[in-house]
Amino acid sequence: MDTLLLCSIIFAFFVAAVAAAYARGALDPVIGYLAEYMLKAKAEAEVQGLKTEGLKEGQDFLRGDVSGSKQAAEVEDKFGL
Repeated sequence: MDTLLLCSIIFAFFVAAVAAAYARGALDPVIGYLAEYMLKAKAEAEVQGLKTEGLKEGQDFLRGDVSGSKQAAEVEDKFGL
């Protein structure tokens, strides 16, 4: 069998399996963890940006009030993480 054909069949099977898992909702926890991870990274970047502006955490802003932290909390609630 040709290598390209074999690789194409394996790739198509993998894509079909992932699509079926997504349709059944089996990937929801994985998607939730990835979204939470990305939003926490966004919140940390925002905190670092505020710190470079000379603001002090706890005095001028709270980590929980940063928009990325709020979005991460919403994702945690939505996916039950």
